[in-house]
Amino acid sequence: MKRNIIAKLFILLTTPVIMASCEVFGLQYQDSYDFDYSVGIANNKVEMSTYDWIASRSDIFSLLKEAIDYAGMEQEFKQMNMTYILPTNTAFNSDNSTDRSYFQQHQITYIDETSGDTVTYAPISMTAYPKEQVREFLLYHIVKGEYTFTNLPAEPTWFATCATADTAYVNMYLLKDRNPNIVFNNFDGHYKTGIKPRTANMYSTVSKSYMHVLDSWLDRPTKDQIHLNN
Repeated sequence: MKRNIIAKLFILLTTPVIMASCEVFGLQYQDSYDFDYSVGIANNKVEMSTYDWIASRSDIFSLLKEAIDYAGMEQEFKQMNMTYILPTNTAFNSDNSTDRSYFQQHQITYIDETSGDTVTYAPISMTAYPKEQVREFLLYHIVKGEYTFTNLPAEPTWFATCATADTAYVNMYLLKDRNPNIVFNNFDGHYKTGIKPRTANMYSTVSKSYMHVLDSWLDRPTKDQIHLNN
């Protein structure tokens, strides 16, 4: 009995010290998520447009925002009832060879006027490309309609984007396993398969659009790839 009392006193006395130590060493307590009981998921609402949310997160979206501004597409990222697929800085400039970033896959070649040598390099900004190329890239990452966990099919399905080509379709479906998630462009021939968002199901209450954040970029299919995966 005496040992139990001593043990309880020890816990009571040391708990504040342990908690204070966490703060001293920078170990923050995990914040509890607001829960939206109307849909049964954590609160996913963002009280701003997609463009404004991108602008507010320069830590992960500085290259995306630069591309949007360069192509003059601010209004396209304030549209209503869309699904925005948002590539992070990692999608553009990752040095990991397995990630195959956009800059790595779209290197620029030119002839050096002094030496006459052919020079190839990976840029560090989307402003190195023609504006129309950047515009089409961004439009391909905007899917027409609102799609998220609650209405995506379990089978790979093609969805129209805002880009202009007749192959401007994104493949999306909901992977239902122990950790359900959305899968993007998981078809034979895509530069990377099984792409999943780092953060999904963000919802802009201003534009009534869903936002899914990826550390990868999406490449268009060919007509044959669309046919084979129908």
